[in-house]
Amino acid sequence: MSDVMRIQPFATQLRRILVELERNASIFDIHRSLFWKPVAAAPFAVQSLFGKFLATPVGPSAGPHTQLSQNIVASWLCGGRFIELKTVQVMDELVIPRPCIDMTDEGYNVEWSQELKLEESAHEYVVAWALVHLLPRILGWEELVPAGESPGAIFDMSLGYNLEGIRQPRMSTFMDTLADASAALEPILGTIARDFPGFADIAIPTRIANSVTLSTMHGCPPDEIERIARYLLEERGLHTVVKLNPTLLGKERILDILHNRLGFHDIDIPDAVFEHDLQYDQALALITSLKNTAAALGLTFGVKLTNTLAVRNHAGWLPGDEMYMSGRALYPVTMALYDRLLHAFDGDLHVSYSAGADADNVATILRCGALPVTGCTDFLKPGGFARMTQWVETLGEALQREGVSRLDIWSANRLSAVRTAAAAALQERRYKKSANPYGLPKVASGLGLWDCVVAPCVEACAVEQDVPEYAWLIAEGQYDWALEVILARNPLPGVTGYVCNRLCQTRCTRNDYEETVAIRALKRIAEERGRAEYLPHRQPPTGRRVAIVGSGPSGLAAAAYLALNGVQATIFESRDTPGGMMRAVPPFRLPTEIIDRDIARIAALGVELRLNTRITVPPEELLEQGFDAVYLASGFQRDAPLTIPGAEGERVLPALHLLDRARRGERVDLGSKVAVVGGGDTAMDAVRTSQRLTGVPVTILYRRTRREMPAAEEELEGALEEGNLLEELVSPLAVLREGDRVVGVRCVRNELGLLAADGRRGPVPIPGSEFVVPCDTVVVAVGQLPELTFLDGSRVSRHAGGGVLVDGPTRGAGPEGGYAGGDVVIEPGSIISACADGRKAAEAICEHLGLPFAQPAWQRPVLSQRQILDVKAVRARRVPQVKPAMLAPERRGGFDLIESTYTEAEARAEGLRCVQCTAFCDKCVEVCPNRANYTFRIEPVSWRVPILGMKGGKLAVVGEEAFVVVQDRQILHVDDFCNECDDCQTFCVHHGKPYIDKPRLFLDQGLFEAEASNAFRIEGHAIRRRENAEESRLIIEDDGLVYEDAALRVRLSPDWRVAAIEAKEPFAGTRSLKPAAEMALLYRGITGSLGFLLIG
Repeated sequence: MSDVMRIQPFATQLRRILVELERNASIFDIHRSLFWKPVAAAPFAVQSLFGKFLATPVGPSAGPHTQLSQNIVASWLCGGRFIELKTVQVMDELVIPRPCIDMTDEGYNVEWSQELKLEESAHEYVVAWALVHLLPRILGWEELVPAGESPGAIFDMSLGYNLEGIRQPRMSTFMDTLADASAALEPILGTIARDFPGFADIAIPTRIANSVTLSTMHGCPPDEIERIARYLLEERGLHTVVKLNPTLLGKERILDILHNRLGFHDIDIPDAVFEHDLQYDQALALITSLKNTAAALGLTFGVKLTNTLAVRNHAGWLPGDEMYMSGRALYPVTMALYDRLLHAFDGDLHVSYSAGADADNVATILRCGALPVTGCTDFLKPGGFARMTQWVETLGEALQREGVSRLDIWSANRLSAVRTAAAAALQERRYKKSANPYGLPKVASGLGLWDCVVAPCVEACAVEQDVPEYAWLIAEGQYDWALEVILARNPLPGVTGYVCNRLCQTRCTRNDYEETVAIRALKRIAEERGRAEYLPHRQPPTGRRVAIVGSGPSGLAAAAYLALNGVQATIFESRDTPGGMMRAVPPFRLPTEIIDRDIARIAALGVELRLNTRITVPPEELLEQGFDAVYLASGFQRDAPLTIPGAEGERVLPALHLLDRARRGERVDLGSKVAVVGGGDTAMDAVRTSQRLTGVPVTILYRRTRREMPAAEEELEGALEEGNLLEELVSPLAVLREGDRVVGVRCVRNELGLLAADGRRGPVPIPGSEFVVPCDTVVVAVGQLPELTFLDGSRVSRHAGGGVLVDGPTRGAGPEGGYAGGDVVIEPGSIISACADGRKAAEAICEHLGLPFAQPAWQRPVLSQRQILDVKAVRARRVPQVKPAMLAPERRGGFDLIESTYTEAEARAEGLRCVQCTAFCDKCVEVCPNRANYTFRIEPVSWRVPILGMKGGKLAVVGEEAFVVVQDRQILHVDDFCNECDDCQTFCVHHGKPYIDKPRLFLDQGLFEAEASNAFRIEGHAIRRRENAEESRLIIEDDGLVYEDAALRVRLSPDWRVAAIEAKEPFAGTRSLKPAAEMALLYRGITGSLGFLLIG
């Protein structure tokens, strides 16, 4: 494995571009549909920047997107026209630590200059310069750009890091080359004339760059910065921009923004960062002096806002003690500095901007007068280079909306614009840490050579709901089909469309972009608009009977799946209505008719519901009565008591008791002031219900902080936005009474101590901090308990939490034929996890009874290639979540439903946000700045391949092994282009590294032969492979295959039958020809989809 990238000759790159475009309609695996097509007379085009025409005011920052020629070309294809070339310095043999990039949320890196030799960097920039001049003709765009201005791009040098290094002869040669590339272009022009005469008339200017962005080390003295800038202005004649550090804003202001305003509490900045960097007053003097110098020379001087922010390495993922922050956390800091600097110069300051820019704020930044705006972090996230296209499109839309014809008009009021933008950055949710609460959408599995397409949302769901499929069908208006998909795994689609805990959304891939798909809301409209039933899937009666104790979600799910498989299910419910804890959810969150509709669908399968029937005998007796199995699903239906003085008596109400009475329509008398003790979902329901009954805000008493509360964030936010009050770090000590009347709760303040067993820090009382919360009623929501007295004398065991102890895989409990699941096993959980338990129990019961088990079958929608391209376009864009209409807080005085169901238009828009992770992934392809990962297509295979061994002293077939690859999209890694930055590992949904775990193709023979394992190289009709430092070869012939390694040579027919076999040396044990099958499939996929890569 090598982290050294190999540069490619101009002719090779051009041939690959032409062939790939012709065969695949893509360039560097970016489909043509994702290119930004130039717009004639675009209002954002800059007629003169540094004396050059600039077709768009955006592009890639100096960094990983501007190091190799293919990176630069990819940027140009997607709309980047200001190309800030990767920073170079004279010390070009540095060892860059790996990994060097972490884009999990806000960005971090530990790289800082080019990884190529200076001469190689110059070569790549010259090659890219030539290529972008040919691309308008290649793509048929010549008429779309002003005459003589193709390709509308500015290449900007980026240099570092001190004057001594910049003045070295090799650096001078580098700058001379970009100032006059005649000598470097001569062989390229010769190649074009000889091999590509159709492009011979295209003029390629010899001056590549007349501007420079100066990058200096953190702590570089002001006089050194000025000397370098003067050298670039006076001796080199370059328009000069100096990159400034965000530390100019000062430590107190930066930490206030990051910690107090945005919530990035983990970010710690060493004092030395501020002490050594350029200070604000020094910066003002420096800028003033250099502006005057540049003006006298007829040049432009400006500043780049900003460099990354040096911070302590708190995450520990990247090597070293320090790392450099970028992305969304940097934007509010940089905008605050921008505001200060621009006002200091009364708007007369040239600013190049790059700090947390993205499609949503690029128009705002340009309105502040910045030119250009470049990005890096945004393009290292899924969507990759293609995200840049949205930058240009949203900018154009913003100018068009306001009828603005030029950027200088757009930025005419830059002082007020930057003041407004800086203030807004501190308020907007998307810049706050809390805007991305879920982390990376990963699955539990590792990464293998093949078949890696998987949807994290499906794995996160307890019932493994097929989310991408039903989201797609809803977007297509196929509600019946969508509901059929949902019902196959979820017997309570109505209820879970309203109150599911939505763990699927915590691992939605759209979290990599802006906000999760509203999966629950989509399920809700599918259930309401769709028409699908279980009855067509019901199997004939088997004569078997199962008793189910409890009609909550687990019992109902078990009954549904048992009935579908021909088993008569009888549910025993002690109350007068079925539904269990679902009936405790207030109607403003879950209407009664939704619960009834789900239950009716299940009952229609022939499930028997015996209401008002309390089970008082153990499951053994039910088995003796003729039931073939018993499923205990009675839940945790009692409130845990509050064990403090005064808690016994009137006006101390259990939360479940209150919620049940309220749902039945009873106007419970709570007085005027209520305190609720607890921090879970039941507590929040009790709070919101109590407020509706009293019309007065309720006080929530919780012993830890908000961060530790087990309640769903949406439920807590709902309670607070309705005006209720949260007292954090408070424990009740006693309920205070005057006679029988409750008058308050005496509490004590807490602080958080050590981590408890549940992973949360435990509350520790603070001596002397007691206080009283006045109230008329105390509602207790500190937990729930099971009612299991009917198990007395049973063989069913109990665990320490009071619930039933089961055998994990089978849900078996007690006697043979006894099973348990849902809350009664796992303690109060979620509705959807209870449904999953019910299905697992039904499957185990069917197995116990010797019956086949099946879930309802459904047809999986298959996306066409056109539809996949449409989804890829969605993957390249930030698209805000469609929010369902909500009842305003001031209108929530009663029990009316708060959240509305989507309209069909809203549902379609939200369904289209889904990036269809079960159809394809390609994230590692998209995020790679070097274009080192490619997608290739295959026909899925199921082969039986021979196993060879010594038999009677001779090599023979001694068995066979299955080789199965089921997905038609696979990933290839081209090692020659990789520098092991690790960005693909960050966004891979598996726990793996695509640049190590995926098949690695080597174009350079020397690199291939230096590798030990997972190395492939294609030469003509043969593919070579290295594993464990040994090489094998597969030759593809017209009538079969020839496989050879150090021990054997085998001739195989196309269907993997051995035609001839030869042992080259004796070996012990057996050898499977699965490696040969992998080589054959890989050869087929690469030559079929990616043959252009083999052009040398």
